[in-house]
Amino acid sequence: MPRRRRRRSMFASSPPRRSAGVPWLEPGHRQRHRPGGTYARRRRSPAAYLVPLLLLVVVGGAVVLVVRHQQKVSQQRADAARFAKAWAARDAGAMYDALDAKSQKAYPRARFIALVQRADTEATVTRKRLGKAANPSGGAVSVPVAADTRLFGTLRGTVRLPVADGGGVTWTPALRLPGLRKGEAPRRKTLQSARRATVLTADGHALIDDPVLAKFAPGLSKRYATRLAGRPGAELRFGSRLIDKVAAHAGKSVHSTMRPGLTRTAETALGSRLGGVAVIRPRDGSVLALAGIAVSAPQPPGSTFKIITLSAALAAGKVTPSSSYPVRTSATLSGVKLSNASNESCGGSLAKSFADSCNSVFAPLGAAVGAQRLVSRAEAFGFNETPRVPVAKPNTIPKAAQLPDAIAVGSAAIGQNKDLATPLGMASVAATIGAKGMRAKPRATSDDPVIRKRAVSAKVAAQVRDMMLGVVNGGTGTAAAIPGVQVAGKTGTAELRFTGGGASDPKNTDAWFVAFAPASNPKIAVGVMLVGAGAGGTAAAPIARKVLAAALSS
Repeated sequence: MPRRRRRRSMFASSPPRRSAGVPWLEPGHRQRHRPGGTYARRRRSPAAYLVPLLLLVVVGGAVVLVVRHQQKVSQQRADAARFAKAWAARDAGAMYDALDAKSQKAYPRARFIALVQRADTEATVTRKRLGKAANPSGGAVSVPVAADTRLFGTLRGTVRLPVADGGGVTWTPALRLPGLRKGEAPRRKTLQSARRATVLTADGHALIDDPVLAKFAPGLSKRYATRLAGRPGAELRFGSRLIDKVAAHAGKSVHSTMRPGLTRTAETALGSRLGGVAVIRPRDGSVLALAGIAVSAPQPPGSTFKIITLSAALAAGKVTPSSSYPVRTSATLSGVKLSNASNESCGGSLAKSFADSCNSVFAPLGAAVGAQRLVSRAEAFGFNETPRVPVAKPNTIPKAAQLPDAIAVGSAAIGQNKDLATPLGMASVAATIGAKGMRAKPRATSDDPVIRKRAVSAKVAAQVRDMMLGVVNGGTGTAAAIPGVQVAGKTGTAELRFTGGGASDPKNTDAWFVAFAPASNPKIAVGVMLVGAGAGGTAAAPIARKVLAAALSS
């Protein structure tokens, strides 16, 4: 009787399933070693381990070589750049420091510097310039260069700078100038002298022969030496090769803008007092007369600087012509008391405060304008600018970052702090207002171009002009009034030593006055400064009046 199959409970676990004759797929099955069988374990060849190892060594070595090459290239580029930068700056000492040890041994410092300077002198080099350097190749860096010369135009070429393995440029004398070859030396030969010109007066006479203006001839001759000297006929050779040959050109005269009669008047009005007088023409900046220390000894400009502060405040919308202020003797900024001159009380309308030169109004006003806007406006009026007039020193004001608080800005706004100016510089400030806000940079010769730049809008300039008229008509500058002529001016009394209390000792103050006339269409502007002379309205304004009257009548 057939055996009955036992029924499995539905909760019984299933028996393990076999894998249809594939024993290595069965769970937990271990393959047995059968010598010579199908599944016998094969031993790996040693080459199977060696090949990956060799590959790693090769790749690592390649990486090291690439890194070392890049380091070498970077060092070559840096060494070449160091030498090239010194070459362009014409700094022979720095060039020498960029050489390799072998070159320094072959060319001691003194000899090297002499060789470099001699090449520049022979070629009349005035400037050197660099182009973009190529990538290092063959141990050298190629750099396009140019050398501008006084006689022979621009020498151009590409110099190849070899860089030694130990660092530094391997130098030869051929690297001094573009186009110079091994064994060559630059040599200039003068073929014909140029006829030298001279400085002339406005009417065409030699300035050196004028008894009043002769003292200005050396300064003008030095400033315009190249123009006056002309260009000699010459040739430039590198070794035996002719590089360039130029014909002679005679020098060109320069014509002074200064007027002998007006200069004499300014000198007479100044007399023996220590100070300066400057006279300029507002429309083109021509300097018409200089006397004393008109350009050479900058002093605190005092309240004449309020022309700039007023312009800045009007332009920034901090005030209007109808603004008014309390009458008082002082103002306190950053905890520091700043008094009016002689502790006087002043204030009221903006025009009245300007006419009375009221520190208690204009110092806080300058602080309200702010350091950045005040300094920017001063620079628009010519401060911190290099003058074109020979031996003239610039007007200066600290940068905004150097005016950190209200008292610093307020003091600068009334021409104190570290403000410094010359009579010529402040005459230019006055002239700018007279020229409707358009500043003409002062010039000493009519051969210099007229350079005009707007310092302030015509509207603001007209508002400031009207207030400068009030200074002369009924303010601190009445001593500058000329019958029948509208004179616009501003007084200044600048402390040489800060007292904060309106000290009245004249020896402690410079006297200033600046003006232009006629106010509606000025022909002349003047700046006067007297060292240690007291109030500008009593000491400087009368001198300005004499000079203005003489200029307008001639």
